[in-house]
Amino acid sequence: MMSILKRQPRHEVISVRLTEDRLKLLERHRKLLSEQLGREVSLGEAAFLVIDERAASLDRDTQRQELLGNATASLYRIRKKWESQHALSLGEWDVLALYIQIGAEEETQEPPLLWPAIPSRESYLALLDSFESVYLSRKNPGSKHIWYYIRNLGGDSAGARAGDENPEQKHQALLKQIAARKQLLKSAEKWERPGSVAGCLLAAIRDEGIESTKLDQVLAPFWATLWALAARGHWLRHDRQPMQDRHDRRIRIIELSRNILPVLHFDDLRQPAVQSAAIMKRLPAVLRAQPEEQGDRRERFGRPGERPVRGRSAVLADADAAGRRRARGGPGHRPGGHQRRGGGELL
Repeated sequence: MMSILKRQPRHEVISVRLTEDRLKLLERHRKLLSEQLGREVSLGEAAFLVIDERAASLDRDTQRQELLGNATASLYRIRKKWESQHALSLGEWDVLALYIQIGAEEETQEPPLLWPAIPSRESYLALLDSFESVYLSRKNPGSKHIWYYIRNLGGDSAGARAGDENPEQKHQALLKQIAARKQLLKSAEKWERPGSVAGCLLAAIRDEGIESTKLDQVLAPFWATLWALAARGHWLRHDRQPMQDRHDRRIRIIELSRNILPVLHFDDLRQPAVQSAAIMKRLPAVLRAQPEEQGDRRERFGRPGERPVRGRSAVLADADAAGRRRARGGPGHRPGGHQRRGGGELL
């Protein structure tokens, strides 16, 4: 009796107004489905099957746009999710790949005009390996983006012969171009940028039909570099702001205060006039020991060799050391002038 009375889940019924052209197209598709399935298919079922066939791509596109609506919070959650699960959805990989491209291709620095190189040679090698791994995991043997990849990697597809349209020949041509770009990156003294390899990675993640679990697997070895470039992309695109959740920032401040207060003497805190000076005097040493601060700098500038400017704790530490030199008139003191670091950069 209970099974009879048990209510079945309800499904929403919607009414859609179609133009005459769309109605004719749906009717043609209905007839095709009837022939393929060997039974009569209604217009409503035909419309449902059309949507159902595209459900996965619709979900991916919708999630990507939702994530981009608040990129800072989305990227922060992506990082936390990867740290805890080592798994991302396709929409999350799409967003991450977009910011990887921004970080790898916008406002780059190329020696000898600008130093250090941003991105570095090691980052480009990791990007090439990442792209190659994703491409080799593609769903269909014949990729529709082969010539796009070759052009982005500095190859020439304009003179392609008709015989080159063979999928295997195109595949081998791309692998040869990837190997050539890696060869040009082998020398640490003299190397060349490999072209828009981040653009290739974005297209491969988005269009090669690879499942999210497979992407998790093939890109896991390169996560550190990919995340550093994505974080740099966020820093460039969003007013040089670090990628940090507000709640997490409050936690960091509390943790930092817990580490600062134990190193202060009680006598320093008795007089308000001395309090701020005592805190600032000990702050550089505390910040140098904070792993949270080190991670925050990595988010903004990527690898240590890829930062265009120095982190906050490093500048405070140098300023603190320079102040001690000025106070005692020791080596490195320049009365009335700026203290200059060895690399020629003004503090």
